[in-house]
Amino acid sequence: MPEDYYSILGVQKDATQDEIKRAYRKKALELHPDRNKDKDTEAKFKEVNEAYAVLGNPEKRQQYDTYGPEAFSQQFSQEDIFRGFNTSDIFRDLFGGSGFGSFGGFDFGGSSFGGQGGNSVMYHMNVSLRDAANGAEKEVSLRHVAKCDRCNGAGAEPGSKMIKCNTCNGAGRVRRASNTIFGSMQVVTTCSECSGTGKIFERKCRTCLGKGGYVKTEHVHVNVPAGVRDGMRLRLEGMGDYSRFGAGDLYIEIGVEKDGDFTRDGDDIQADINVPFYTALLGGDIEVPTLKDNKKVTLKKGTQQGAHVVLKGEGMRRFGRSGRGDEIITVNIDLPKTLTSEEEETIKRFRDIHEGGKKKFGLF
Repeated sequence: MPEDYYSILGVQKDATQDEIKRAYRKKALELHPDRNKDKDTEAKFKEVNEAYAVLGNPEKRQQYDTYGPEAFSQQFSQEDIFRGFNTSDIFRDLFGGSGFGSFGGFDFGGSSFGGQGGNSVMYHMNVSLRDAANGAEKEVSLRHVAKCDRCNGAGAEPGSKMIKCNTCNGAGRVRRASNTIFGSMQVVTTCSECSGTGKIFERKCRTCLGKGGYVKTEHVHVNVPAGVRDGMRLRLEGMGDYSRFGAGDLYIEIGVEKDGDFTRDGDDIQADINVPFYTALLGGDIEVPTLKDNKKVTLKKGTQQGAHVVLKGEGMRRFGRSGRGDEIITVNIDLPKTLTSEEEETIKRFRDIHEGGKKKFGLF
């Protein structure tokens, strides 16, 4: 049996809408994946948003209370649940901002749910580690439902007059029968044909056939913020599929490619550098790569295999915050596989000098 939405939000069934809203805000802040790194956070966060999408809407809440958790989940799809759940208003109202800039653009309910009328669209984009570290401007080619140029998204043929909607007979709402485990029930919903206005245009646009949009390919400019992590989603408001009731959002899911020089550990990056054994012994300058360019680093005399050199502030930009992580260099001492006779003699002299200076023990 599905978990009760009231239990998910931690409120009683007679809770007021304000109490439900406060409970949701507390849970959302606590479980948001940008703040809580627990492995189960994403699933719990989506559960909380699903619960609020229903209980935060008085009409959906009444249906939920009528059916109960199990019957409600059988009767209503995820699309039904999240229809009208405006992510922009939620962020602005609860978190003091909207979209990606405030909380990482995390997707509430999944990759395809109603935005402000149309469906949201998911697009996967790969970026290099260096672009993820420093930020970048990208352009993606997106095939989606765009606003119709002929009718400007209204769905009506230019010059067409408004008439009474035949579907709801001008009422703006329709009544339908639904068979449930409790028997036949009457459900009153907003008319999908006229979106509750009770009126429609006399003639549909001949380009989009009244839908307000049609499929086309567009080039979309994307600002990749510095410090973005693999799997994060950027939200471009109103850039999803368009319908005559509005536009959904475009979600850009980021994939950070592996880098040949670095591995990432949070905001830090790690790199392995091979240095000649004589440089490790005598000390000296070496050149190491960073995310921006190469830098000169001075090794101390007697640097050992596996020693770490830390370059402060040369790592990833901290996402949503100021400052950068560090770059951690691991030193690998490079020993020659072959020696010339002169090199071999030099090494032997070093060995003799080194061992001759040691105090010997034993019986003679």
